[in-house]
Parts: sequence; C-alpha cells; structure tokens
Amino acid sequence: MFRMAQAWLSLSTTGPNEGTLLVNPLLKQATAYYLLRPFFSPKESSPTSENFLDSDNWRLETQSSSALQGANPGHGQELSDLLHPHLKLEQSMVHMPRVNPGDYVAWHCDTIHAVDKKHAGTSDSSVLYIPACPLTEVNAEFLLRQREAFMEGIPCPDFGGGDGESKHVGRWGVDEVSEISDEGALRAFGLSKWDSSEQGLSPGQHALMNKANKILGF
Repeated sequence: MFRMAQAWLSLSTTGPNEGTLLVNPLLKQATAYYLLRPFFSPKESSPTSENFLDSDNWRLETQSSSALQGANPGHGQELSDLLHPHLKLEQSMVHMPRVNPGDYVAWHCDTIHAVDKKHAGTSDSSVLYIPACPLTEVNAEFLLRQREAFMEGIPCPDFGGGDGESKHVGRWGVDEVSEISDEGALRAFGLSKWDSSEQGLSPGQHALMNKANKILGF
C-alpha cells in the first residue's frame, strides 16, 4: 500500500516510556543511509570492535548481493542497531511529548518510527491509527484485501497475522459501520463505490475511479 502520511488520534493520556510513539527527526540523513546500506559491508564484522563504525572499516561491495537489511518479502522493513549501526537508533529516536485524549499526531510516512519497547506506565496506551492514502490501482487492490480482513475480523494485511477480533462476541461488521458512516467513510472501508461521474474530474481520475470500482467488485 502507498501512503502519503501516517497519524493517530490519542484515546488516552500517554507520555515517553509509556507505550507512545518514537520518530527519527533526521529524515534526509536517515533515508540516505538506509537506502545506501545494502551496498556496503564491514571489514571487521564485530559490532563491539572499537573502530566498527569508522568509515575506513566499511567497503563498497564490488559485486552487490541481494541482501536488504531488515527486509523480508511481504513485510515492512525493520531497522535495528545491529543491521543499521550508524543510525544509533537507541539514541536518535525521539518520543512524542505527552498527549491526552483527542490529541492528534502526524508524521511523514518515510520517517523511521517505532513504539516504546517497554510500557512503564500505569494505564493503557490507546490510539486510533489514521493513514492518508491516495487512490491508486495498487491501493485499491490493497483495500480489497483490507476489506476482506475487516469482514473476517483479522488484522489488516500489513500488520501481521493472528486471530485479531475474529472470535470476539459482538464484533462490529458491515451493518454496524454502515449505520454510523457517511459515504466517504464507507469508501475508505471499501464498502461503497467511487463516484466517477463527479463534476470536475480529469480523464485520469475518472478512469482510475472506474478501475478501482472494478477491483472492489462494484
């Protein structure tokens, strides 16, 4: 799925080290590093070596391998101090300030982000996740998978496996969502078709909406 931005709406009062969000503020530098990381390997491979991070200890691979550190087919790339040592993630990740219910936090979709490894708070850390995604053919295909996951009560395709809410008694389904949602919300769920006859659409937008409706079975 292609995203433009990620965000959440806080449902609880949460602060640093209480299960909140961390981001890396060095967007340009960090992005350049993890894009170039696959092309370099250390001469001295022990991370505990005194000169491990020195530029002289890293060589450009003359014959690149297929390795993409932290990436596995079908999953998002996971960055770590072991695989991306120069990022010094333990020191460079920054907590969100304390938030209260109703506070909204947004970050660039390419920003390195994480959640506290340990929750040292005394109450739940709960948020509503809100991604901003443009309508594309790829996103329409993903929305089809997401709709199926919602109807089955299992986690969204890009959030791993598990039973999710599939065994929950009284779990909300299509009828409950339809009762409280407007047309825009139903489209976000993949439960309503896009209006390709809307005034002011370009030929490309018109064609894309028709394509998305076809993918979603409308």
